[in-house]
Amino acid sequence: MTQAEDKKTVLRAEDPFSFACHHDLPCFTQCCRDVNIYLTPYDVLRLRRALGLGSAEFLERHTRHFLAKITHIPVVQLAMDEKTLRCHFVGEDGCRVYDHRPWACRMFPLDLADRDDEYTLLAGKERCFGLKEGARWTVAQWLQTQDVEPYAVMERAFQTVMPLNFKPGQPLEPGLGKLLFLAYDLDRFAAMLEDPKLTRLYEIDPERLRRAREDDEEMLRLAFDYIRSQLAELLELL
Repeated sequence: MTQAEDKKTVLRAEDPFSFACHHDLPCFTQCCRDVNIYLTPYDVLRLRRALGLGSAEFLERHTRHFLAKITHIPVVQLAMDEKTLRCHFVGEDGCRVYDHRPWACRMFPLDLADRDDEYTLLAGKERCFGLKEGARWTVAQWLQTQDVEPYAVMERAFQTVMPLNFKPGQPLEPGLGKLLFLAYDLDRFAAMLEDPKLTRLYEIDPERLRRAREDDEEMLRLAFDYIRSQLAELLELL
């Protein structure tokens, strides 16, 4: 496949494209301004850990979060500066949380397409001058260099919390949406686990609970399992 010229072009793992981002480009950090960056639970975990913040404090200070009006699915967006519309984590020298930047930022200039293992370009050369640079990659090479895989693995795990018969866009009860939000507010979930009645009721293995208290990522996986079991029970009653 030749160099993609617009965001409609579909790219697959083996397809090449040109891209490099650096300070000398006139568009440097402009992709971090006035943009909707939707965060995954793992994005929140990595960012708030890097900043040394609790999950509730991070969500309050650095995101817009709400339940979607119709589906009641949690929506968590990275907040932009109200005056400049720039990401709070971006300065003149670039991203201040680069090693822990969200999945969507790691993907840039790529975006997920409608089908698995297919991608599109988020911008054209007239907006992103990095696409005119000589560095050449396949999609697979780019995603590997950006360490996307851990983010994708965690997001696939999060997607499994929904019942098999759930259809995307299907409305949920608001209470179920709040249950899903536990994956983002991980400290709240951890506080719930301090109740021995809950851990006995859901037969949470003491050894796994110990590991979760020492490892945020294990705590997130435990939250996924808890949410999955709760959803299955509650949907049967509705």
